[in-house]
Amino acid sequence: MKTLKTNVLANGFSRLEATRWHVGALWVSDTGAGKVYRVDIDGRATVVADVPSRPFGLGFLPRGALLVASMRKKQILNFSGSKPAIHADMTGLAAGNLRDLAVARDGNTFVTCFDSEASAPDCFKTAQVLLTTPDGETRVVAEDLADPNGLAITSTHELLVAETLGNRLLAFDIAGVGTLLYRKVFANFERMSPLGICVDSEGAGWTAAARQPLFVRIVQGGRVTHRVHVPGRQAVACQLGGADGRTLFCLTVAANLGEYSTRQQTSQVETTLVEVPGPRAQ
Repeated sequence: MKTLKTNVLANGFSRLEATRWHVGALWVSDTGAGKVYRVDIDGRATVVADVPSRPFGLGFLPRGALLVASMRKKQILNFSGSKPAIHADMTGLAAGNLRDLAVARDGNTFVTCFDSEASAPDCFKTAQVLLTTPDGETRVVAEDLADPNGLAITSTHELLVAETLGNRLLAFDIAGVGTLLYRKVFANFERMSPLGICVDSEGAGWTAAARQPLFVRIVQGGRVTHRVHVPGRQAVACQLGGADGRTLFCLTVAANLGEYSTRQQTSQVETTLVEVPGPRAQ
């Protein structure tokens, strides 16, 4: 098993989540600041969207339009024009706050939701994966999940879901209409819970370990092949990108987060080089 270290690329953020690599740059949501940033490979950050209702998941439609999941409004917003437009309104469908988002190559868009403020067992009734199709249909495509967080779509057109409180990654086949089929366990974790995830070109998953200074690469079946340690930090999410797809971008936040006020900016982007690149852009 290989252990990797990181270097800081950019810092001074409130709470970064849900990163994506797109058109030569990293795109991240700052849920604390209510902004979406584009971060270039030299660490320069530019605000590309203001989302006061707390942005979370990001994705891009086949023609390049930026989609952002609004946690509080339970809407997916489209930022292709001069003003944000509602791509999908899920207020009558989502039982919890919207979280991560993933767009398939056909434009079908998946988003997780979960109400972490509700007490058990009520919180589990809010755990869903929702779908919005290119023609505007919205529906629930997965339920009975233990805190669904990160989403990733593999090159074989499977949807991976990080089930944080279930300590595992689930996999679903994506049917042509966006239906999720053949639910199965991709990998179980020992002594860790997955948060933000991504996949590489070999079909392995990279995941942040909740409340730990650790990212891991795990193959189907549960074998961990690589670890990335971020001492003094908490892992949040990760994404493969860079010119050759071999840069792993790691989002972290201060380990002792409870000692900081909500206005203090402890979140940052760190990077390390890995052997297996991410899948080719769809």
